[in-house]
Amino acid sequence: SLLSSPLRILRPLQQSMSRLLLLALLPFISGESENEVGEIVLTPHGMGKDHLERVVVNVNNGRIPPLPCVLLNAGAHEHGQTFTKGNFHYMCNNGTAEVVACIAEDSSVIQLGRTFVRNGIRHKCNVNGDSVTYEQESMCFENGIHYNVGDSFRNGSFKLTCGKEGVAIEGCYLQNEATGILATGESRIVGKYRHECEKVAEGKVRYTVKVIGCVKDDRVFNVGQVFTDKHIRYQCQLDGTLNVMGCVDEGGMFIELGKDIIVNGMVHRCYKIDRTTFFHKFACDSDRLDVCIANSIVPRFRRSLP
Repeated sequence: SLLSSPLRILRPLQQSMSRLLLLALLPFISGESENEVGEIVLTPHGMGKDHLERVVVNVNNGRIPPLPCVLLNAGAHEHGQTFTKGNFHYMCNNGTAEVVACIAEDSSVIQLGRTFVRNGIRHKCNVNGDSVTYEQESMCFENGIHYNVGDSFRNGSFKLTCGKEGVAIEGCYLQNEATGILATGESRIVGKYRHECEKVAEGKVRYTVKVIGCVKDDRVFNVGQVFTDKHIRYQCQLDGTLNVMGCVDEGGMFIELGKDIIVNGMVHRCYKIDRTTFFHKFACDSDRLDVCIANSIVPRFRRSLP
């Protein structure tokens, strides 16, 4: 918000150039002799001499006493008196209302040329030539620091900007990089990592870093790479997940997931229950696979959670 008032108006001719005119002086000559009595009629600026708020000052023997200040809807104030109107504090100086300070809505006093911040609002009392301007601006307060509207700053992995409605998340800083920034919703591959700045809800952003490939037991595998771990054969998928292809016995024979086979009196089973893959190998005297499975003892399972 912006309010303005004149600072000091020392001559009547200067009043017409100011933003807010405080009083008007009307001619008072009523005779030619020094012993004659005259008068000065003071009215709020722009008002005629018959205005209800006029003040008449008697002049004896040509001597003009200190003049009061007359403001529209603010009454008359004697020379030397201080008073407040709107966001300005005045002192009456011989008919001229001089601004001596600015007043905030909470009645805080801001001295001329000073600035202070309270409750997220910056208050300014600026002097510009013959005018005083009172300004109040919204600010943002983050981690003990005040920021102006439009300022951007870093908080952890996030780029924040101070707006009129508060702090907004503008993007994410790339991990281990001083200047790299992702816009909200952007994804970028840097080296072997995918960086994502994801908007998950209104006013909520999540920054994640993912290895390009798959990770198992602290080992990293490339996309498409096939490997075997504890008799289970996997393939690394594009989204970073592991696809179970099947099982492998000690001799390297591959059994497709979901298949059962019998070779040289040995049954090989590779199956999955929920997210767990099982590899089961045991001897059987029958040449019928269904009989062998039905008569099998509790197996020693090989398990994996891809």
